[in-house]
Amino acid sequence: MFRPVPVPALPPSTALADLAMTAPDHAWLAGTTGVFTSRPSAPLVLRWTGVDWTDEPLPELPAAASLAGISAAAPDDVWAVGNSAGRPLVLHYDGTRWHTVSTPAIAWAKAVAAITPDDVHIVGSGSDTLHWDGRDWTRSTILTSPRESLHTITATAPDNVWAGGGGVTGAGPATYEYPVLIHWDGTTWTDLHGPRLDHGHITRLAATAPHDLWLGHTNDTDGLHIHHFDGHRWHPVPPPGDTDRLSLHGIAAGWTWGVRATRRSFETRPAYHRWTGDRWTRVPLPDNLTRTSASHLGLTTDGTTTWAYLKTAAGVQVLRHTAP
Repeated sequence: MFRPVPVPALPPSTALADLAMTAPDHAWLAGTTGVFTSRPSAPLVLRWTGVDWTDEPLPELPAAASLAGISAAAPDDVWAVGNSAGRPLVLHYDGTRWHTVSTPAIAWAKAVAAITPDDVHIVGSGSDTLHWDGRDWTRSTILTSPRESLHTITATAPDNVWAGGGGVTGAGPATYEYPVLIHWDGTTWTDLHGPRLDHGHITRLAATAPHDLWLGHTNDTDGLHIHHFDGHRWHPVPPPGDTDRLSLHGIAAGWTWGVRATRRSFETRPAYHRWTGDRWTRVPLPDNLTRTSASHLGLTTDGTTTWAYLKTAAGVQVLRHTAP
């Protein structure tokens, strides 16, 4: 069962965006304070020390900065990305402190995959991606339309990186959204068709191996779709009920956890599921979280410890599940 873990006192305007983990005693949460308020937003990073969550000191940053993604290659090699004054914001943790990192100009950075200290990928809104080789950044123009963007990225090895998002074509009633999926083989990005998908964007990717990739895709017509790639073919996987927000992260043992929130009377009901190979199994939540105004859900795991976060009317809630 998931159990709540205390976090430092955070403003009600806090919005968590992503979670990274390298071991049961090394995890990070990234987000932003001052969301939907008249005050300037400010980045936030929380670190799990193995005992408690601590608010990490960050370098001085311009006003109205925010974080959207975080990834860790090691306890002393953590990257966080977002936006600051219309430019990408990139932060790096070296095991002692966080510092800003200069990069080539791209649109808002939304997601990052840190594989090794000399292999980091950043994607976001716009047609460009960034790659760090340990010495220099390389900017590559991948997407063909200025109306395309990438929202999510996952990696299992330097030659197996996936990124997904979507694009828009047309205008007015004729507007059509379509998914975008690209793959990095260690040398180049390739634009893939992926599974057969109706209109909409890819909202989440999660991989444990080249033959084990999960894809979450949403559209305004019939909601959520889940597909699994076995290294040769894409297979549709029935979602666990009506969903409007999804997070999927692979587990070393080969299982995948899904997170969903269904809307009922302007409320969301968080529900966590585990894929057992042929079906989704509900994972119990604390009773006081069965009805919540959660607006965001997230999940990560190393195979034994699973962290989840959500936003409730009472503020940010962080939950932990430890495998028996």
